[in-house]
Amino acid sequence: MADGLAALPAPNWLGEAGLARCRRALDSRLTRETWKYSPLRKVTQALLDAPQTHAPPFADAPEQVRMRRFSALATPPAFKVSLDRYPLAGIAGAVAGDGWLVKVVETPDAPLRLQPAAPGVAAPVLLEVAAGCRVEIEEAGAGLSSFAARVVLLSLAAEAEVCWSRADLGAAAHGWSLLSAQLERNAVLTFNHQSLAEAFQRLDLCVALDGIGAQFNGTGAALAGTGAHLDLQVVVEHRGPHTVSRIKQHNLAAGKARCTFNGRIHIHPHACGADADLSNRNLALTANAEINTKPELEIYNDDVRCAHGATVGRLDDDGLFYLQSRGLTASAAQRLLAIGFLRSGLQGPFAKQAARAFVTQLSAANTG
Repeated sequence: MADGLAALPAPNWLGEAGLARCRRALDSRLTRETWKYSPLRKVTQALLDAPQTHAPPFADAPEQVRMRRFSALATPPAFKVSLDRYPLAGIAGAVAGDGWLVKVVETPDAPLRLQPAAPGVAAPVLLEVAAGCRVEIEEAGAGLSSFAARVVLLSLAAEAEVCWSRADLGAAAHGWSLLSAQLERNAVLTFNHQSLAEAFQRLDLCVALDGIGAQFNGTGAALAGTGAHLDLQVVVEHRGPHTVSRIKQHNLAAGKARCTFNGRIHIHPHACGADADLSNRNLALTANAEINTKPELEIYNDDVRCAHGATVGRLDDDGLFYLQSRGLTASAAQRLLAIGFLRSGLQGPFAKQAARAFVTQLSAANTG
């Protein structure tokens, strides 16, 4: 892997200094901690070995959306992401070579559908939403058995609103992705995520609430099936005053699955009046399932309201007994309670599709 990293060329928009920073960060204490439960070396090697994919991020984009390749720009775009925390973002960008600058200049008439990830490393996307625009983005995973990686940097100008709905419901979905967002004054980002994992999936989500009154709402539900490795990493940086964040994530692990959730809320010194709430609930359907959860609060301002909580447990015995006393089999009672648990984390246009996928998977699995 060292030889592959050393030979990796640095695109002009990243620079040799940026790529060198990524190489150093791979061995840092921060990276080792954030990748504690996932195979960093294997993912890094998969990035180096994967082919490049340069398809446009949005097919049939309306006139309100303008796309250009990085190589066609007179000035290289700014790759605004923390390379110390996300060194794989720079490495993926260097592997891809070129990228896409996408500007939403007016509110589109219909949702924008992000192209499903193809096998390999997709060209990084810088997505800029103009002030006052309202955008719905739908991202449906393709269920790939081979590794896929994608980096999207999202920028919301003042008063802009984006509702991003993502569904990774392919039984063999496999890969890593990063969505990093920056929100200016009164901008709002809503992120709905549903995942059905039976292989390795890792999602890094970083939201910087830079402007006064910026707001982030994140809701998710995930089912990690037998042999799956699901890792969800969420970071919210409250930098501006009176910023708001709400995070609710429900995870369910079956078989010998490993499910990890790390939610970090960082209140910066100038973020007076910040209001943050993080909730992560987890259920293990079997004794062999592994669940890791780590909610974090780091606060540098006294004028804030913050709450966080995490639970790990199993299906309620009283609930199971009640349902069986009404005629349900033990497996049917388990499925009903499990779906009820996941449903409270379902939002957005993929919610019904995800619920059906969860029911199918739980019906096929031995949850006893």
